[in-house]
Amino acid sequence: MSNYRVSIDRKNCIGDAICTALCDNFYMDSDGKASVRSEIIPDSKAEENIEAELSCPVGIIRIRKADS
Repeated sequence: MSNYRVSIDRKNCIGDAICTALCDNFYMDSDGKASVRSEIIPDSKAEENIEAELSCPVGIIRIRKADS
């Protein structure tokens, strides 16, 4: 099993919230921008996080394999 690293460029978030609808690892913070609950996720959670990454209208979410 692999782990993945989730990162988000909050500065450029437009508050669309599609990531929160697709994946429970994302939530909207009090400033109206998306935040991430867990920066390191297991392989079993990768698919839903990648779906959020691909759906982000401004491309600010990154999902990459974590360094071993």
